[in-house]
Amino acid sequence: MPYINVNLPIKISANQKTQLAHEIISAYSEIMQTQRWRPNIGISEFGEGNLVHLAEEVLEPIIMVLVEYRRGRPNELRLELARRIAKACHQILNFPEKNVFVEFTPHDGNEMYRNGDWVAEWSPSEATAD
Repeated sequence: MPYINVNLPIKISANQKTQLAHEIISAYSEIMQTQRWRPNIGISEFGEGNLVHLAEEVLEPIIMVLVEYRRGRPNELRLELARRIAKACHQILNFPEKNVFVEFTPHDGNEMYRNGDWVAEWSPSEATAD
């Protein structure tokens, strides 16, 4: 934890996946104040026509990003992260920012298992620890 799942309506290159993963890891660790090794990224390519929403009676492709994280961060940080993810999708994938949707699901540390035990609750001190 955290787990960031990026669902795409397009196919992208391995290089683009690497760039996107690195940017999301950097954004998450900086904005959400934790170590760079914590974020886990999943990138799923649904393909053309398989990930859409209805906009003015026309189906538009969207990128859906689901962020599972430990609760405790202020709303402002989550909004900043969402904006940075949308910007990265635009810059790296040439996808419209307005069509990048980000949803956050908070969890308590005792809902996440890692390295043989429950994950500790989030603390601002993680921002300076490796």
